[in-house]
Amino acid sequence: MNNEQEQPKRESAYMQITRKCNNACIFCSNPAFDKELTIKDVEKRLQFYKDKGINEIVFSGGDPTESPILIEAISLAKKLGFTSKIITNGVHLSDLNYVKELKNAGLEHLHISIHSHIDKDSDFLTSRDGHLKKTIQGITNCLDVGLHLDINTTINAVNIKYLSEFIGYLINKFPKINHYVFNNLDIGESDKNLRSRAWYHKEVIARLYDIELELHKTAKLLINNRKTFRMERVPLCYMSGFEQFSTETRKIIKEESYRCIFIEKDKKDVYMELYDPRKERRFKGETCKSCKMNPICAGVCVEYYDLYGDSELFPVFDNPDNVILKVKGITNEKT
Repeated sequence: MNNEQEQPKRESAYMQITRKCNNACIFCSNPAFDKELTIKDVEKRLQFYKDKGINEIVFSGGDPTESPILIEAISLAKKLGFTSKIITNGVHLSDLNYVKELKNAGLEHLHISIHSHIDKDSDFLTSRDGHLKKTIQGITNCLDVGLHLDINTTINAVNIKYLSEFIGYLINKFPKINHYVFNNLDIGESDKNLRSRAWYHKEVIARLYDIELELHKTAKLLINNRKTFRMERVPLCYMSGFEQFSTETRKIIKEESYRCIFIEKDKKDVYMELYDPRKERRFKGETCKSCKMNPICAGVCVEYYDLYGDSELFPVFDNPDNVILKVKGITNEKT
């Protein structure tokens, strides 16, 4: 008989703790404004999630490290039985003492967003000079204190020119990091209110036909180095051979939902629970109807179609059952 206690299923949800940010990324899907939660707000939202059976909280923003109550919020979440993560640009994590405080409060895991390893490109994308060095130091500090860390990267017209080189740099510099998340640009309204900055900086939008080669090179590099990864907002016709790493495809197959409480600028905060990514601001063209991957693909953002049409989409005739089996059979990878 196996006496080991079975681990409870991870049920995750996001909570925007502030909309302030110390970067001003020209593609940001959640543009910053001066509004944030109090600790009483956090407690109320934690109880709301606890009643829904959530056991993991991801504090986001803005940038959560801009919140003066982040450490207290993480500590409170731990007392209430949650594990805590944050998504951050890592700039404030260049302060080693602050990193230690976060860990001591109960932080276990974080995603650090970094979009280029080239100073001038990073400065351009984040609209802040010199922040790349602070982010790199922040990553180093987190690894040094033993925090579990993943990398988030937004795919754009600047870094797609050398994405595989960029990821190779991170693999070599930080071999302890094992998981990478790639987000193709969200150019719509992620909170159904404020439009993404990318809409106003269309020069930063990477076209699908421009990302295919570098995506394949990057996927091969990660697989060869035994790293796991996810790619979001990329239709499966551009992920041939590694479809099982599509964020939306995995959610469709596993029937997982996305939950987030958004801080709104001029109205009451919004709770969003998305059960099917195919139904949230997505578009599929005529060619998608004959594609074998259609049932497990989320298509493209409707705003992308509004700008560029559907001429870049094409049908795939591989058996989707192979992708489904891979997703269901991968038990040692992140979900």
